[in-house]
Amino acid sequence: MIGKTEGLLSLLPNSETVLAALPVMYNDVTLHYMALWTFVFGATLVWVVMHLRRNERMRRNVRDCKMLNMQLKNILQHSREALYSIDLKTQRFGYLSPACFSLTGYTAAELGRTGLAGLLQHVHPEDKEEVLRLIETLGAQTKEHEWLGVVEYRFLHRDGQYRSLSDHLHVSYGSSGEAVVLSGSVRDVTQIARLEESMRILERKFQDSQKMAGLGLLASGIAHDFNNLMTVVLGNAELALLECGGSDDGMLDEIKRTTLRAAELANQMLVYTGKTTVVINNINLSSVVKEMGSLLDVSISKKVSIQYCLADNLPAIRGDISQIRQVAMNLITNASEAIGDRPGVIAISIHEVSLKPGEVKNIFPPGQVLEGRYVQLEVSDTGGGMSEETLRKIFNPLFTTKITGRGLGLASLLNAVQRHNGAVEVKSELRQGTVFRIYFPVEVSADDEVAREELKIDDEWRGYGTVLIADDEEAIRDVTTALMERLGFRVITAADGFETVDVYTENAEKISILLMDLNMPRLNGLEAALRIRHINPKVPLLFMSGYPREQVMSRFGQQSHTGFVNKPFQSSELAGAVRAVMEARG
Repeated sequence: MIGKTEGLLSLLPNSETVLAALPVMYNDVTLHYMALWTFVFGATLVWVVMHLRRNERMRRNVRDCKMLNMQLKNILQHSREALYSIDLKTQRFGYLSPACFSLTGYTAAELGRTGLAGLLQHVHPEDKEEVLRLIETLGAQTKEHEWLGVVEYRFLHRDGQYRSLSDHLHVSYGSSGEAVVLSGSVRDVTQIARLEESMRILERKFQDSQKMAGLGLLASGIAHDFNNLMTVVLGNAELALLECGGSDDGMLDEIKRTTLRAAELANQMLVYTGKTTVVINNINLSSVVKEMGSLLDVSISKKVSIQYCLADNLPAIRGDISQIRQVAMNLITNASEAIGDRPGVIAISIHEVSLKPGEVKNIFPPGQVLEGRYVQLEVSDTGGGMSEETLRKIFNPLFTTKITGRGLGLASLLNAVQRHNGAVEVKSELRQGTVFRIYFPVEVSADDEVAREELKIDDEWRGYGTVLIADDEEAIRDVTTALMERLGFRVITAADGFETVDVYTENAEKISILLMDLNMPRLNGLEAALRIRHINPKVPLLFMSGYPREQVMSRFGQQSHTGFVNKPFQSSELAGAVRAVMEARG
């Protein structure tokens, strides 16, 4: 054993060798460990630097997130648009922006408890069906048919007022493709909706004014032709009366009175459309209605009876008799139509009343009747009455409840009443009949004379010389010729403007006066008159026309030897106008 140990020891280097090798071994180990520690320190330093940088980025990101959150919170806090999200399965709100609370008037807790179903109860009934149908459609959509859109509806705010809202919607879909979240932004567009409604109202008014302008042109043309026809009827009736020696208080006088009323009706169309002005007189309203008795009897149903209660000692009102007569006619014919084919009663009452402000309700035009004395015309019927909705619309232009109506009757009535500074009161209930009360103010004036001076002529006056009658209607030429010959004139006629100029040129020295229609073929009356006046500026000229005086005389109104007579005219009116024009030349 000792031998083996020694053998092994003999294998070890001797001490001198070991001692000699120690410095070399020490230097290598030191360098190795130093390199190792240098690597570890460098790696640690790099890790620390990277960690510090990462922490700085994280801190900066946190600061940025906080800033963005504050900005977003600020934006949402002050935004007028309300943002929300709804879980379509639970129908509960997942998010509500602050604007949702001011837009609806409810708190977050109240909206959370209410949910979508509760809020839908606040949608306007007219809009609810559309919103419900939209939500049902969105729930059935799939991701392949992603939906974006806008829906507008009215929402009942907590203050009790409806707000118009515009909702911009977006649907989010789950992993399986079904619609899971409905989100949207809601904007209050109440002011815009009101502006749009105002624009629609203005547009309707413009369209109505255009319609009324067209009706005015149509009425003017109809009135002209109608007056031409009435001129022939009235002229022949007067010629027949003259042959009989004057009034016979029979059929001829009735024809004359009816013709004059028909002419007033044509003039009323022109007044309503603004084509002529009113002629003011002192009027006893009871007398006007009494005179209309025979006309009313043929204008209403035979099954309807009229009961009168007319005060006799009424103060006069100032107005145009044709318009006042038309007001009464409209009320009575409307009452008859309200009764229909059933037996019924129309009661007409006229008396003086004294009113105080606010005493009269349901007044048209809206407002209070001024304190003072009025003559009240009341027409009541036993018809079917009107609903409140119909009552609000009856004076609107072109509104009518009749299948064949045109909607001008009550609109025309209100227009005429307003022209006379009056007011209309209406009371009606379904199946209870209707009562119309018209209030005409009593105007006390020191000068109680009629505003219009009617042309008069004594029976002894006779004309002289030759008259040129120009009219394209042969019947009018014939009847006017007969009336002028009775006044002592010789007559020459012409059928159009060019012929009138030619005839006058050939007979200028002997023609004493021209009677000329306005509307003639080839050359109208105004143009023919200008050419004749170029030949002889002082020739007396009398226009005969169914058009309004203002429309005809705008070019010649300053010339004293130019006159105007409205068709249809009575013989006395024609004679007075001829005399006035001829004497003005004097």
